[in-house]
Amino acid sequence: MQKNNYIYIFLLLCFLSIANSFAERTSGYCAMSEEEKGKEVLSLYPRVFFHCIGASPLRNRIWIDAWIKTSELYDGIMLQPKAKIYNQERKPIGKVVTGFNPLKILELKDSLTHIVIAGYLEKSCTDNTFIAEEALGNLLDEASENEKYTYFESFIKKYELNQTIESNEYTSYLLVQPNFTQQILEPRLLMVFYRNELIAIFYTRELRVKRYDSIEMGTQYKMIYNSKFSEHTKQEMVGIYKKKLR
Repeated sequence: MQKNNYIYIFLLLCFLSIANSFAERTSGYCAMSEEEKGKEVLSLYPRVFFHCIGASPLRNRIWIDAWIKTSELYDGIMLQPKAKIYNQERKPIGKVVTGFNPLKILELKDSLTHIVIAGYLEKSCTDNTFIAEEALGNLLDEASENEKYTYFESFIKKYELNQTIESNEYTSYLLVQPNFTQQILEPRLLMVFYRNELIAIFYTRELRVKRYDSIEMGTQYKMIYNSKFSEHTKQEMVGIYKKKLR
């Protein structure tokens, strides 16, 4: 029953508004295809941030949040060849090679249109020095059992985990990953702090853990937690998220 309560946290988070966070980035100039083994449709520049899930041993399926000049959307839908795409700071991050449709068209702002691009990228194009779980695992290798937010602050800022102040005592930090079937971003990694002290980490991918207790939660989600906290405190944490559905 206790494990089921913790699973509710992730289910509830799927209903929340999720801001962009930095999951992976390109290691150099990379070719994105629309189909897993298709031709290049988009040339991405070095250090472009994207979300991804594994598609095969050689490729990831990626999600890019981008902007394009509205005038370069053919019929208001298709990205035209030679058009540039931009990040939220309006810096160019890629160039269209072959016309294709974005996954989503989100909003129009001034002369730009906000879009979500989906496609496939070779795993060799991922910068292996910028992997959130690897960086967090390195921190956990050296962590004490009662580390505070300040110990993880540089990691949280580097990967821009989305902060939510849950109450006067609880704060969470979220990293997301794409669900292409539902066309949404959903939880990949969640850090929960109680009175500025790490109480739990929920995660979906491999994460090295030494000092904290670990709980398996089925095929998708796992959890590590700080066992010094009482059951009452843990139940309070679960209750905060339950209220978000009401």
